[in-house]
Amino acid sequence: MSLEAITKIRSVEEDMDQARADAKAQAQKLAAEVEREGRALLRQGKEQAAKAAAAEMKKAEEAAAKRREEILAEAERDCEALKKEAGSRMGKAAQAILGRVVGN
Repeated sequence: MSLEAITKIRSVEEDMDQARADAKAQAQKLAAEVEREGRALLRQGKEQAAKAAAAEMKKAEEAAAKRREEILAEAERDCEALKKEAGSRMGKAAQAILGRVVGN
């Protein structure tokens, strides 16, 4: 082989080695970029999920507070009704007690 052919072969081999190195570097760069983007998407997903969970928790707490107020209002109405009923029976109860005490 001539010196010129050997030089061309070495040049082509060096170019191929450089192309492989460039391709490997590009692949590593793309992999790192994809990983960063994946982590960013994961972080965004977690943030969105946390916001959604907080919103649902707030709705649940508001619903629970509303239901609590409804139950307390109902209990208060029931107590008032019982007081009125007891008050209306108080006179009869007092008469019955006096009747027993005086009657004996």
